[in-house]
Amino acid sequence: MSKHNWQSRVFGQSTDLNFTSTLLLPAYANKIGLHEARVNGDGSVTLESRGGKITGGHDGLLYYYVELDPRRESFVLTADVFVENYGREGTADTPQQCGFGLMARDTVGPARREPYDPSFQEIPAPSNMVYLGLFAGNRDENVLRVTRRRGVYDPGELVGVTLDHLDLPFETRIVTGGKGVRMTLGRDGKGFFAAAETAGGGMSEPWYVPDCPPNLLEQQDPSRMYIGFFASRNAQVRFENIDLQVTGYTAPVPAPALWIPVNDNVKPTLYLRSGTVSSTPDYTLTLQGSEDGEVDIITGGARVGTLSLAGERPAALPVSLKRGENEFVCRYRFGDTALQETFTVSFDGESGSDSALFAAPDGSPDGAGTKARPLSLQSALRRIGQGGTVYLMGGDYTEALDIGPELAGGLDRPKTVCPAPGEKPRVLGGLMLNSCFWHIRDLEFTKTRNLITGSFNLVENCVFHDCEETGLMIGRGQPAGFNFAWPSHNTVRGCESFGNIDPKHMNADGFAAKVGVGPGNVFEACVSHDNVDDGYDLYNKVENGKNSPVVLRGCVAYRNGIWTDPADPEHVIYGGGGGNGFKVGGEGMPVGHVLENCVAFQNLMAGFSDNFNPGKLRVNGCVSVDNEQQNFIFRDNPLTPPAGVYRNNISIRTAPSAWLDAITGDVDGSNRLWRG
Repeated sequence: MSKHNWQSRVFGQSTDLNFTSTLLLPAYANKIGLHEARVNGDGSVTLESRGGKITGGHDGLLYYYVELDPRRESFVLTADVFVENYGREGTADTPQQCGFGLMARDTVGPARREPYDPSFQEIPAPSNMVYLGLFAGNRDENVLRVTRRRGVYDPGELVGVTLDHLDLPFETRIVTGGKGVRMTLGRDGKGFFAAAETAGGGMSEPWYVPDCPPNLLEQQDPSRMYIGFFASRNAQVRFENIDLQVTGYTAPVPAPALWIPVNDNVKPTLYLRSGTVSSTPDYTLTLQGSEDGEVDIITGGARVGTLSLAGERPAALPVSLKRGENEFVCRYRFGDTALQETFTVSFDGESGSDSALFAAPDGSPDGAGTKARPLSLQSALRRIGQGGTVYLMGGDYTEALDIGPELAGGLDRPKTVCPAPGEKPRVLGGLMLNSCFWHIRDLEFTKTRNLITGSFNLVENCVFHDCEETGLMIGRGQPAGFNFAWPSHNTVRGCESFGNIDPKHMNADGFAAKVGVGPGNVFEACVSHDNVDDGYDLYNKVENGKNSPVVLRGCVAYRNGIWTDPADPEHVIYGGGGGNGFKVGGEGMPVGHVLENCVAFQNLMAGFSDNFNPGKLRVNGCVSVDNEQQNFIFRDNPLTPPAGVYRNNISIRTAPSAWLDAITGDVDGSNRLWRG
């Protein structure tokens, strides 16, 4: 090992001291922010990382490596690997975003700033890479796998880049505190390969990693690749009997083709926002386009109207449906371009208007929809007409309130779901709102997740509690790559979310708008408390593309990151993934979220956190009190000048704290911050 120039570096998002949620148990508080590579007296190397993360599009990690020239050099790296810690000590939590192993990558990020500056945020470090080791996602964390990332050509354009975890053709397990496992990672003229000690004790044959050609790591800098060992997030690993063999390399001719991610989701598109199924002949055809233009609507060979589309706003045309299938040919003209879409709407109900229907937990699919003869929940959702209301009788609904796009309402004619007068229904099956123009109000949701993937909806005066995921989330827009078909223009008003906890204690926020969010989403006058993760989470994945700004107005977050068992107040769980009141970003994506007159207090991490969002945030009139870490933390970064605008914000401490507020950007004297 001595003949090579080994060095260590800490780089990437979450390697700073503000990312401490995995180490908040008091017995391990001394390790917050620790990233250390130790060369031991016997020549072994111990890597201990308490921060960072391995994600789909980028990394934050501790790396012990050598630099090679991929144009001239190949390698075989072998070591015995011993796991001393993996995951969050003192808990049974499954590790999340942790990783360790033998790694090859085509770039390393800038080294973490030393000495540490709490007003500075470390940035994502995207790289093509391949490694042999563990990644603690949803897979068995004891089974060795090969992880690869492909398609990183421009670190600022990562839409569609993915992290793939590949099963080896042989099984090798490695456990914390157990025997070491010998591992090999290498490259030659055929590609990248891995080998490991099998359960029988011998080394496997080299296995060439699929779609990892020898030129995989020649994209960002063709003259450098980095080979070594890594640990990330919360791992302590020892590497013994290290052997690095560097040999000559002759590139294959022609060079192997490389995978390139495709983002074809920005092409002009016309969307039908009203449903494709109607229970009444009275129907409002609602369209939305990605370009300003005109739409001629033709049915039965005759033009029945023209709609003007502007600013991505929907427009509507009232029509009368005939029984059966109704075909609408829509000729969409914008600029010098035209496209044609055909939408089919089915009307199979009785003539008349289903404007009010009753549903009950024991309702019948064939019921009349009256209080005396209520329908089942799904039958009522399918039968209600545009502008109508489904009234829920009291009791527990174990089936989901599952509303698909075919059941959408119409512009100015939303469909409503609410309690019947004097009734107290409770939905245990969850809310799956993948539709448009619905008004969900005054309902209680518990036990399972609740998700909005549709648009133009209003959720009002609802309670979400004791869910096994986030109380209510807007997002998970598909496919990757910004397009306004992501959930957009949804308003969540006057709702409360509390007591939510997922099995891994990592992901159950109160409210969230993340991972594919379109324009116009608003949280207003909502309260989020006592959730195991964050109060409000606006996380953004780089590989999905940039979210649109979200508005949070008059919202409250308290005691998030701390979950208390309602049946046993002495049973308290500290979240392993967060605990911020308002977490307003992620992954270095610049998004200008707006926070007005919001309040955060007694959260496990920060009251208000940028969470690596360098965008033009607007934070006005917010109050933050006695949070465990900073009340406000909006930091500088090496990519973009601080752009946020902060006015009339107040930070209050009722007792001294070592955590000082940091706001960089347009900050004037109207702010009162905790400076110690």
